[in-house]
Amino acid sequence: MWTDDWWWNMQQHLPAGAVVALMILASDKTNLTCFHGDKAAWPVYLTVRNIQKDVRCQPSKHATVLIGYLPISKMLHFKDDEGHQLGHYWLFHNCMHLVMEPLIEAGHSGVEMICTDWNIHWIFPILVAYIADHPEQCLIACCKENHCPHCVVRPNQ
Repeated sequence: MWTDDWWWNMQQHLPAGAVVALMILASDKTNLTCFHGDKAAWPVYLTVRNIQKDVRCQPSKHATVLIGYLPISKMLHFKDDEGHQLGHYWLFHNCMHLVMEPLIEAGHSGVEMICTDWNIHWIFPILVAYIADHPEQCLIACCKENHCPHCVVRPNQ
């Protein structure tokens, strides 16, 4: 988006006076307890791209907003590994669709927002990045995390 005419092309699709707002999602499944009950949480955060990274990454600046928690399931009702894995993929993607539905709608129709200049602007939010660790990237891409996505060499070879 920074090296091509992406901005010009995107702006041509928007009504006059409207602006694109670049959104970043981040999630990380987190263990809450280590020795008792293996409790975990899976928060999903949203931030805006035009906030500087050093500000965006500081919790005290409140530049990142918690938008929801994803459910964590052991998928014990599946008997085989393939069904177990497909169940995880389906659960994740269905939940992310539900969480992102308001952003998708706002991206299509736009929303009026009061910006830092205290004026009301017509904003079209677009998701441009998803920050996740390797296991979550594999879950997003629906591929097994212990297999190489580039080649067919078995893990024991």
